[in-house]
Amino acid sequence: MHYQTLLLAVMLGILTACNSGGPREQEQADSSAAASPGAGITGPSAKAAGSYQGVLPCADCPGIDYQLSLYEDHHYRELRAYRDRNHHKAFIDTGRWQLENDSIVRLLREQPQRFLFQDGKLYHLDQEGHRITGMLADNYILRPVEGGGNYARLQEKAAAGADFWAVGNEPGWTLELDRQKTLFFLNQEGDSLRAPTPRPRPNTDTLQVYTAKTEKAELILTIRQRACMDDMSGFMRPYTVEVQFKDRTYTGCGESL
Repeated sequence: MHYQTLLLAVMLGILTACNSGGPREQEQADSSAAASPGAGITGPSAKAAGSYQGVLPCADCPGIDYQLSLYEDHHYRELRAYRDRNHHKAFIDTGRWQLENDSIVRLLREQPQRFLFQDGKLYHLDQEGHRITGMLADNYILRPVEGGGNYARLQEKAAAGADFWAVGNEPGWTLELDRQKTLFFLNQEGDSLRAPTPRPRPNTDTLQVYTAKTEKAELILTIRQRACMDDMSGFMRPYTVEVQFKDRTYTGCGESL
């Protein structure tokens, strides 16, 4: 899994080296973002930074797909998706986190959530700060997952105006969308399309379809508000994405920036 991710990054790096001379090269280099979310932290918090997953118990559904990403600037991103409910729509919460007593991860929000960081995992703690026990105890353990992406670089893209980013595998591809300006698609073979962003039709809370055209090609981008799991790393993002380009269909996962 890790080898495949590195292979994609190397292939996109080769494309960059072979086409030096302008903005296109920077976009190709950016498309291989796969650094650890904790790469920029120094000190005790560095060991806890990263992304973690589990399936939480649910009273009226088969389970809750849960992912918590702890980023280098001490922001967090929490994803929840209820199985067999709401078309597996992802619910996102963001905020700040801190590490207490070198082992307790605390999400700073109105109702603080605490986890014990131990052996590279996160263990949910109850309101009294104790580990959850009993038959469902294993469901409250979050295990590390790769593929969290280059958080700092995605933040830079957001500051530059990008609204949405998506990635897929086999073959590897990335897409960057500025809903007010341009859409840019690139695959690992070097095929790409840059076009003004069209109005999505349809455009609903759960489905958006963009049809972008240039003189040489057409691209159809479909974004569904349905939790998506990367088929290599297992990392989850809140949107399922499909791209139709040059008689080929690409599938992957996306997120708002």
